[in-house]
Amino acid sequence: MQKLIITIATIVTLASCSEEKKGSFELKGTFSDSKGEMIFLEKLTSPQPVLVDSVVLDEKGNFEFKNYIPKIGFYRIKTSPQNFAMLVLDSSDKVNVTGSIKDLGNTYKATGSPETTLFIEYTELQKQNRIQMDSLNQAFQSIMQASKMDSLRMDSLSKMFQAPYEAIMNKYNKLVAAKVKNNTNMYASIMAIQSMEPDKNRDLYLALDKGLTAKYPNDKTVRTFHEMINKIMATTTGQEAPEILSPTPEGKELALSSLKGKVVLIDFWASWCGPCRKEMPNVVKAYNKYKDKGFEIYGVSLDQDKDRWVEAIKKDGITWPQVSDLKYWDSEAAKIYGVQGIPYTVLLNKEGQIIAKGLRGAELEKAIENALAGKLTSSASSQ
Repeated sequence: MQKLIITIATIVTLASCSEEKKGSFELKGTFSDSKGEMIFLEKLTSPQPVLVDSVVLDEKGNFEFKNYIPKIGFYRIKTSPQNFAMLVLDSSDKVNVTGSIKDLGNTYKATGSPETTLFIEYTELQKQNRIQMDSLNQAFQSIMQASKMDSLRMDSLSKMFQAPYEAIMNKYNKLVAAKVKNNTNMYASIMAIQSMEPDKNRDLYLALDKGLTAKYPNDKTVRTFHEMINKIMATTTGQEAPEILSPTPEGKELALSSLKGKVVLIDFWASWCGPCRKEMPNVVKAYNKYKDKGFEIYGVSLDQDKDRWVEAIKKDGITWPQVSDLKYWDSEAAKIYGVQGIPYTVLLNKEGQIIAKGLRGAELEKAIENALAGKLTSSASSQ
């Protein structure tokens, strides 16, 4: 049930239908294995890429785009939606691109564009991480297929693979973080940082935001990124939870702040969300266990149909406060908290500060118990 808040396609907006026609920009190169194909230059915009130029490869595979001067942004040279080379271009670049026309994504190289060079370095880190993760997954699947496992042995196997998984991801995150830290005014870093958890990399996000805003104050993508950072930073662990004011099924407005003084779990869900309904018994169990000990839940539904929402509340045995503006993914509360997928939970202490996010199952119960005992003050869970 994923809904990405920010991707290349959604953060990059078309600045103008007609770009500047001045400067010393060049974009040319040679593609091997060519047979006179037509290639296209696209600017990645929301909601769809925009074609800005095209050219036919000559008999030697040479090409040059001459009809377009870019402003800073994400672009791609493609023969098809599946075969493309990603570039980050600016108006003063003199770019030369080489590679095989049969597999642009895995073979292309580019010179003359510092942003594209950095983008390719980030991409290479991602590729290496994916190779390692694929190998680990193959090993896990091989053991699974070779053995008939009950649930206990399955849990044991999962725990055995958890350590190497975390080691691979920690190494990758450290490498990306180090490179972003050294390139906090580079456009390409916008994409790389999105793999980093904001709660664990607050300073890095703020540094990139500051660097890009200073360098490109009028760029729409940078302004969108800045707005996103403001929202993310407002809901990182340790921050006071932003207010939510939304209608209950009875039509009465209920404020999140009215529950201050208790440990509160904000539970984002919906009647149409299969994983949410599957997780709900764990939430019901936790609520019944701790509701008389200073714990409360503030349920926020991303439903559109009130009848279905109310029916799900009854069917799942939900007895805690529920609210919804019935706006689906346009839910104001979901926007405020940067909800990318549901089920999604945010745990608050008695003072109304965010202390944990993304809790489920046994992890949820443990966190609630620790919060009630005052042992959990700040934590960040996977989103």
